[in-house]
Amino acid sequence: MNRDELTTRLLATFVGELQEQVAAMNADLLALESAPDDAERLRSLFRAAHTLKGAARAAGVPLVEQSCHVLESLLASARDGTLTLRAEQFALLFQAADALADAGRRLGAGEKLEDSPLARLAGTLRSQRQSPVNAPVPPVAPPRPLAAPPPAPVSDETVSPPSADLVRLPSARIDELYAATGQLRATIGRVGVRSDEARELYELAAGWARSWRRLSRQMARQSGVQRPLDPALTDRLTELVERIERLDRAVSDDARETTQAVEGLSHRVRRLRMGAFADTVAALPRVVRDVALAERKEARLEVVGAEVEADRAVLDGLRDALLHLVRNALDHGIEPPAVREAAGKPRAGTVTVSAALVGERLTVTVADDGAGIDVTALRVLLERRGDALPDDDGALIQRLFQGGLSTRTEPTAISGRGVGLDAARAAVERIRGRIDVRWTVGRGTMFTIECPPTLAMVRVLLVVVGGHTVAIPTESIERIERLDPAQLRRAGGRDVLPGPDQPVVVASLARLLGPGFAETEITGAPPIVRLAVGNGRRAALVVDEALAEEEILIRPLKHIEPASPLASGAALLSSGEVTVLLRPEALCAAAAELPTASGGLTAPDQSAPRSSTLLVVDDSITTRSLERSILEAAGYTVRTSANGAEAWQLLQGGGIDLVISDIEMPEMDGIALCQAVRGSPELAGLPIVLVTALESPEDRQRGMEAGANAYVVKSSFDQADLLEVIRQLLGDPV
Repeated sequence: MNRDELTTRLLATFVGELQEQVAAMNADLLALESAPDDAERLRSLFRAAHTLKGAARAAGVPLVEQSCHVLESLLASARDGTLTLRAEQFALLFQAADALADAGRRLGAGEKLEDSPLARLAGTLRSQRQSPVNAPVPPVAPPRPLAAPPPAPVSDETVSPPSADLVRLPSARIDELYAATGQLRATIGRVGVRSDEARELYELAAGWARSWRRLSRQMARQSGVQRPLDPALTDRLTELVERIERLDRAVSDDARETTQAVEGLSHRVRRLRMGAFADTVAALPRVVRDVALAERKEARLEVVGAEVEADRAVLDGLRDALLHLVRNALDHGIEPPAVREAAGKPRAGTVTVSAALVGERLTVTVADDGAGIDVTALRVLLERRGDALPDDDGALIQRLFQGGLSTRTEPTAISGRGVGLDAARAAVERIRGRIDVRWTVGRGTMFTIECPPTLAMVRVLLVVVGGHTVAIPTESIERIERLDPAQLRRAGGRDVLPGPDQPVVVASLARLLGPGFAETEITGAPPIVRLAVGNGRRAALVVDEALAEEEILIRPLKHIEPASPLASGAALLSSGEVTVLLRPEALCAAAAELPTASGGLTAPDQSAPRSSTLLVVDDSITTRSLERSILEAAGYTVRTSANGAEAWQLLQGGGIDLVISDIEMPEMDGIALCQAVRGSPELAGLPIVLVTALESPEDRQRGMEAGANAYVVKSSFDQADLLEVIRQLLGDPV
């Protein structure tokens, strides 16, 4: 290794160490400011300055070395009792920590330090060292405070370990390793296919051997020979079958063991990408301290769930969002001490940042015990600007996330330009998350972020669109169902379905994706995927077929030009195929903007005969799916329910022409459902067919006495018979 290479590696090592030591210095300073007599914290600060001085000398960064030497001397004086740390000294120490952090960023980016905040602060540090004990600190322009320092860039080369059990690696190296495990997972999928092919080959060979033995015996009998023809061929076939069987078992065992090994490796590599939530919030205590000081407020920070782990890329995105949300809570939420005391609150406000893994989602909240959101002031501001005013307060608050809107009359250095919440939303969306807010006037505000714990792997639904397979993240899928044409309506030139709050636009996914995805004619009841994303946006996408759910590795769309705004990456499937991963937020937005979005779906012609709507009631999803497919293929509209109680609720809404029900079900069985229908003046004439496994004469008699029009036994089930019974009960032409 030549001298230049050694210098580069030493500097890269130093940048990482500088970042770690500055984080430790900030933590010690915050604790020491609250408890100036904490001797251990003071010693820890002294050790950090001393360590950085030596590291800077080794890395050839004299400005950092000299500055840390002065800090070391100042802290030694405080340690020895010749200097008492007061507000002025703490301000200088915090400025020094900021300047060192800025120096680390500059060094990592290859910049010089001549005109850096550390260079400007060096003179102040020297004068403080030479000045009388506890003399006032000369004012100095502080380096940019309040910003969470991003991780310093590291050379692409592996840097030397600062200790025997720690090795620093650039994130790009870990990403490459993770991508390699993704390729292995795809290979394992193909190995599984080969294992199935080996089994089929064995069964084929075994079948040939059986056929040959039968044929040879038959030919021997016809020839009057007492033994099978060509026993040597029989023996060779038997040996072939046995060898293929051994090969089949070996391939199957190898596939299973390799799968376990790859899954274990994938899990371990994934752990390399993981970081603790504590790292994400490490800068927030300093942010709370600085903003509270600037705003003349009192506040404290509480962190819950510091041990929760997530992908470092997710944590980096959360770091930006949390910075804006915490500053917003301190500036807009927490009241001045006098106001809080008058309201019966503690003088110091509390900002709580928490993290938790809930199912397959990471949930992060930022809550304060301040004044809440001033909805009235927000409405007045929008009225003055001439903006449309939503009736719902929740929809009104969402306007804050769009930027350019602040309830402050005059901007300050901290807020007032309406970009904080907009920046937080953008940061959350970059990590495929969504943000919501709840508040109570006078009690506080809570922002809730939901996002995936990793950006490298995602669980998706694979669907077929225009002959191509595409992937949709399951985290944004509400449900998958068949389109009920009877529910379609027209609104604003678009096809819509009823929704929980407002109509949901129905869109042909093939039409949204555009050229290359041939749009097929939509007939009958095609599958639809209902999406729900942030800010209450929804869409129902018409697809050709829903295939399966799978966990996939995401790859960047570097080689697809032009990149579609509807796609976020390329998905590597277990089969080894590469498909496109779609963005649910972009799909919902595109569906809302595309006129006649479904590409030709229209509400049924009310003058034309309406297809009968049947209700299938069965607690077995397999049975429901089978009966539904049979009935939809026959032209009927089908709705389903898992038990009699759900079915009874559906029947209250009307629109059902015939019921097909099982008997043995939880909550309300088929007999009780029959009795309820026959006892209802509105539904008494509704035809009911019981399709059940109960086949005794007594069960049949019980069903007919309860009011069933027909009784079909599952053991002798024939779809033609069922359809004939339905046609007769509905009076449909054959």
